[in-house]
Amino acid sequence: MFKNIVFTIITIGFCIKGNAQTVSAEVKEERNIYEKIYDAPLNVAGKQQLSLHELYNEKPLLLALVFTRCSGVCNPFLLQLKENLQFRTKDNSFNVLVLSFDPRDSIKDMNLLAKKFDLENNKQWFFAVTDSITKLNQSISFNPVWDSVINQYDHDALLVGINSEGYITKKLIGIRRGHDMDLLIASVNNVFSPTYRLPSKNLLFSCFNYDPKTGKNKLGLGLIFIALPAVLTVLMLIFISYFVKHKRPEIEETS
Repeated sequence: MFKNIVFTIITIGFCIKGNAQTVSAEVKEERNIYEKIYDAPLNVAGKQQLSLHELYNEKPLLLALVFTRCSGVCNPFLLQLKENLQFRTKDNSFNVLVLSFDPRDSIKDMNLLAKKFDLENNKQWFFAVTDSITKLNQSISFNPVWDSVINQYDHDALLVGINSEGYITKKLIGIRRGHDMDLLIASVNNVFSPTYRLPSKNLLFSCFNYDPKTGKNKLGLGLIFIALPAVLTVLMLIFISYFVKHKRPEIEETS
């Protein structure tokens, strides 16, 4: 029995280890979910100064973090975001806030960025800067790192969903497909949408494996290994009981 307990603990450890090894974008996306975002003061292009609280109170927000001098992912990220949302022009249930995390950026720089993407007159999009970017970054676990060699930030392409109460409902890292956008928009409008860890080789001993084609969970090897000691113990008890039951008449006959 003791051996079975030890085996069960070891197997559970494998399950946890298999999941813990995937410390990547999927794990980062789970940080700070359902926590409140920092209420940063904003200097918004074409508007007076507002607080983040005032914006998300008006409508839920999709928050995109960029900087105007970016020579990497920022421009493709915003372009893909714009294209994804063009197919949802009739959905006015949210607004988009494009916020610079670079202290060098001014509201003039953000105005030029809005014009570059032909979004300066789009009432659903806001371009802004803040002098409280450090606190805001901390509240969403966004950690851009300055590279002095190339004079650029090393950072994720991060899109954050914020509901009308200021809670972070979902985060997307990287340039994503329309389906992911649908889930993000649903989350800021407080519509339940299931989340799952993406399949990978490190999840061999996961207890459940999500199949994106069917939208259902399947039993994984981890759950089978966890259940195996209990099954073996039951079978062993049945065998012992059967053996004792059939051995006793033989003993009685002998005596």
